[in-house]
Amino acid sequence: MNITPQQKHVIDCVLSIFETGRIPTTASYSTCSILEDGAGISYGKHQCTDKAGSLDLVCKKYIELGGQQAEPLKQYMNYLATNQSSKFGSKRETYPTWLVSLINLLKSAGPDPLMQKAQDEIFDVNYWLPAVNHCNNIGLKTPLGHLIVYDSTIHSGPNGVTIIRNLFPQKSPANGGDEKEWCLAYINARRIWLLNNPNALVKKTIYRMDALKTIADANNWELKTPMIVRSVKIT
Repeated sequence: MNITPQQKHVIDCVLSIFETGRIPTTASYSTCSILEDGAGISYGKHQCTDKAGSLDLVCKKYIELGGQQAEPLKQYMNYLATNQSSKFGSKRETYPTWLVSLINLLKSAGPDPLMQKAQDEIFDVNYWLPAVNHCNNIGLKTPLGHLIVYDSTIHSGPNGVTIIRNLFPQKSPANGGDEKEWCLAYINARRIWLLNNPNALVKKTIYRMDALKTIADANNWELKTPMIVRSVKIT
């Protein structure tokens, strides 16, 4: 893998801006809310969700690591396993007691270094490494190419990359194509896919593709800093 730790940091910053509107900080690990998109609890640095199963994995890992809130968290794992929080939206006054307690518990676990370790490990294993594997198969070398693919694995799951790859004709670099042309075609295809999504909230996320296109148009394929993404400066 040709991505340096600094470039991986920038990639994480861009994804955090997409997910939370700000670059990741220690406080990001405690972020917890429920939106109106049916995903249930959205938690942590990369906003893992109940319905996608990533929140379940983070909590299981945290319990395995013996975190400070591991014991009280165990009683809520069945709620997560059955995606109970996905039945609720953003109106906190409608939440049952167990849901309010779980949200508060997750927020209190965020500062625990073991929760931060759990979040980072789960996302590296289940999202970053699959993204890197996709990039290797496609023949992508640039940090921006990795960011484009990683964004899809975070936003739509690792299988989401294959869906978009089937929507445009450009040859991948592994098959003799040009990396920059392929990436731009991918961005455009995914933007159209998002725009045509039946979920209105998913449609609104086309800003992700617009931001990636802006980086490409600036010819910042190495993700050099300082750079500005959605009005947020990354240094």
